Amino acid sequence: MRIFLLLTFGLLLLPSAHAEGRSEALDRFLKSLDSLQAGFRQKLFNELGEELETSSGIVYLQRPGKFRWIYQEPYSQMIITDGRTLWLYDEDLEQVTIKDVSDTIEDTPAAILSGDEKFDEHFIAADMGSIEGYDWVELTPRDAENQYKNIRLGFDDGSIGMMVLSDNLGQVTRIDFTGAERNIPLDDALFTFDPPEDVDVIDERRY
Repeated sequence: MRIFLLLTFGLLLLPSAHAEGRSEALDRFLKSLDSLQAGFRQKLFNELGEELETSSGIVYLQRPGKFRWIYQEPYSQMIITDGRTLWLYDEDLEQVTIKDVSDTIEDTPAAILSGDEKFDEHFIAADMGSIEGYDWVELTPRDAENQYKNIRLGFDDGSIGMMVLSDNLGQVTRIDFTGAERNIPLDDALFTFDPPEDVDVIDERRY
């Protein structure tokens, strides 16, 4: 569950071309965005609003299509992509899964990781206005079979502040971002991964 949620964050790498169904608040955030670094705290709630899980860490983004998402607490896990290959490293399980990005994201929100300019074919974007200090954007999947009912992004003075994902089972994931730094230099090595020795490697790529 947590891995797929992080793939969803790739929607922030969407190219900033205007199209029907796009959001002004989202476009403002994406305008001239090259890179982003931020801390995060993620909480998962069930359909009754009861907290099931809390985690935290740091994320690095580099347009187009690259990110390194690191869970630091309460478990150690990394999700890394260079835009072509995706590495899922679970330190506790001593396991690395390697996938083709195209096979992983397909018609999900994470399709934007590939620089998909046909974003409006998959989602309807709508500005929700200012609520409790955030400018909110709601993304609604056009495909009724999508696992998410909606994805909401909260922006604070042009910076990402929060993401709220509501799935079709009634669960809600809230991600709060802190200390976001925009367009800072990031090492290319952040977006590739060499599996440590003595870990299980599951390579699901097509050759």
